[in-house]
Amino acid sequence: MSNEVELTQNDFTVTFQPSQISINNFDELKTKINGYAKKYDGLVATDGSLKGAKSARAELNKLIKTINDKRIAVKRDYDEPYNNFKRDVDELQATLKSTIEPIEASIKTIETKQRDERTLKVRELINRMAPEYGLDPKDISIEDKWTNKISNMQLTKMLKEGFTAKKHIQDTFNANKKLVKEHCKLVDTDPAGWISQMNEDTDVSQIISSIDKSIDDEKKRREYDEAIKKMAQKHVDDKTIDEETGEIVEEDDDQPIDDDEPDKPDSYSMTFEVTGDLPVLKELYQFIDSKNLKFSVIKDPSKVSD
Repeated sequence: MSNEVELTQNDFTVTFQPSQISINNFDELKTKINGYAKKYDGLVATDGSLKGAKSARAELNKLIKTINDKRIAVKRDYDEPYNNFKRDVDELQATLKSTIEPIEASIKTIETKQRDERTLKVRELINRMAPEYGLDPKDISIEDKWTNKISNMQLTKMLKEGFTAKKHIQDTFNANKKLVKEHCKLVDTDPAGWISQMNEDTDVSQIISSIDKSIDDEKKRREYDEAIKKMAQKHVDDKTIDEETGEIVEEDDDQPIDDDEPDKPDSYSMTFEVTGDLPVLKELYQFIDSKNLKFSVIKDPSKVSD
């Protein structure tokens, strides 16, 4: 490049003389300020001294403003040389930056074009290699590091490592789905809803545990409904009556019939209320029923407050 220009530190020199800022009569001024402070120290406004307190406040605020105004004036004069210097520096930098901008834009255009070309080559390589690993090229997203300026050998190695890892994840996912399907078949439930919840990060043991819990909850619900249904029935003259519908409930005909029944003993009646876990109540009901006792449910089971 002809007519090269070189700028060195020697070409950019600055004349700078550090300034000293001080209050000429600081000790005398400090003594006066302390006198004002002592004069009004401990002053508290009351109904009778309100006017004097306001006057003292105004006098002290005036002193504060006088001191601060002087600080502002000194700072303005102190900052002026630096502001002039900064203005000159900004002008020099602006000239160079305006020259850099088109250069920067052209560099970015070339680099973008080169990266796009490398991206196309990466995609072509993916299309050739992915099927070898049982992967669909359309499912492969190009990673930024694959489009860096690297050799074909490095790129191929990176793709192999990525495909191997993805194939392992995919195989594991498919195996987990198969495991869930088989487990659902074993417990006789539809696997579709459970499969839809799975992804490559799913813990299959958690899914199976959830399936088992769902099955167990459903079983308990059916047992509960059956127990409630039976407890809502009563025996009348050797027939079971549904108290809600009034219908006679069919009973097993397998019970042996004894034509030579002995005389029936005297019957007694007893009323009591039982509180306990639902399974225990169910066992109690089954026990009473097994003794062929006539009974009626006065109130359906309900949860007892703690």
